[in-house]
Amino acid sequence: MCVRVLTPSLNKSFKFQSDWPYNNSQVYLLQSIISDLENDDKRTFKKDDKDYVFTSNVNYPNNRSLISQKVTFDKDLRLKEAIVLDSDDVPNMTLKVKDIDFSPSFKKNYFEIDTIMSTVSTEEEAVETSAIDDVVYPLVLPEGTKLSNEEKVDISGGERVILTFSGDKPFLLVEETVKAMDEFTVIPTMGEPVMFMDSLGVLSDNSINFTSGGINYYLVSDVMNQDELLEVANSINVLPTMK
Repeated sequence: MCVRVLTPSLNKSFKFQSDWPYNNSQVYLLQSIISDLENDDKRTFKKDDKDYVFTSNVNYPNNRSLISQKVTFDKDLRLKEAIVLDSDDVPNMTLKVKDIDFSPSFKKNYFEIDTIMSTVSTEEEAVETSAIDDVVYPLVLPEGTKLSNEEKVDISGGERVILTFSGDKPFLLVEETVKAMDEFTVIPTMGEPVMFMDSLGVLSDNSINFTSGGINYYLVSDVMNQDELLEVANSINVLPTMK
């Protein structure tokens, strides 16, 4: 299946061959929520005066700490709320539904790429930055691994920071300013899409790449597995980035 991720603020479209988002849990997709309920033979069910409440396992490969969901439907089986919880039963994501339209209508060109790319908000237009004022360091490092070198270099229209981490699980982290393309560009992408808090990344066997706050992050290692790459990347993504 062809998946396109459109980024109007950068005038880019990333093209994947992937089953995402249907190959793992997505709290914002009703189909995914129902699928998780159907696939868990040990799901639980509780009924009260107003609602039906289901609990089931979930599958978030980019965040293994998320293990279950609590889903609430009203008496007419309309979704009211979905909460994703970690292993300590602490809510990490919550979806609240005010209304559901089961018979939506869309304009003929609603899903056309040109239409989507032209709807750029003021906030999206502010994504470009030409300097890295504050380097972002991972909050989580593999055991026996530490920062051994830091280098900042000038690139066309911006800056690049190269962080080298040495030790038992060596890796390289590159932070680079991004700018919008002059012309709309389609970028064929090798890897699987993964969701972060404010962006979508690309995960391959030995690297992960994502853009947040006007900075592109590229993390690569010859020895770290995907879970380890995601753990480090998630610890970068939770930090506010400076422009």
